[in-house]
Amino acid sequence: MAEARSAAESTVVELRYELGRSDWSDAFRARGKTRGIRGRLRGLLVAVLFAASVWLISDSPSAAACAFVGSLLGLVARAGVLAARHAKVGAAMGPWTVTVSDSDEAVCFTGAHMETRRGWQSLGGYVETAAGFVLLSPAPHLLVVHYLPKRALGRDDTDRLRAVLDRRLPRRAARPPQH
Repeated sequence: MAEARSAAESTVVELRYELGRSDWSDAFRARGKTRGIRGRLRGLLVAVLFAASVWLISDSPSAAACAFVGSLLGLVARAGVLAARHAKVGAAMGPWTVTVSDSDEAVCFTGAHMETRRGWQSLGGYVETAAGFVLLSPAPHLLVVHYLPKRALGRDDTDRLRAVLDRRLPRRAARPPQH
């Protein structure tokens, strides 16, 4: 499903696919891992502050513990809810054709009803998972821009895409996935 062609100055990899809930779940899980221990602790701050507020208001440690656990479960469920929402919206858009070029054009996303181009400077990095590549927005936010599933690539095309991304973007994961 993927096509790759090399020119003298440019490598182009083309993917055709539809994104589902599992793709978006993988993307949001990978994005969460980019935050590191400091970012995760900052994420827990909301749950701790909420639990402390409940404790102060109710004067009940058990109510505070329930509030803390509920907040943590809410944070975990949030990624699933976001993945389901993105999959539902994406299903209405139909299949995507994505062209990744080593030139300044960078990434072109083409759907049934739209076309978007992103230059390399508008991307902040990428994360590779066992199932795909997650393109991120620039720091400090590092939000998911798009997900490129490996199932739309052959082994050689996966290596070419990884090489282009390595040349153009910082890898945000601590270590590459095991294959």
